[in-house]
Amino acid sequence: MPEDYDWKERRDQVERYRILAQETTDPIAARLLRDIVLDLEAELKGSPQSGALDAA
Repeated sequence: MPEDYDWKERRDQVERYRILAQETTDPIAARLLRDIVLDLEAELKGSPQSGALDAA
């Protein structure tokens, strides 16, 4: 169960960073936030939970 919680928390974190990247007016900050989102998404795709999401 703790692994499931960590996975859900990571998905929420990705969404928060996506929103921040869209709302920021500083182009450098927006680019850094998009890079963070890409890194977090890559980690999620490598997690064992990602297969369960694709099947759902």
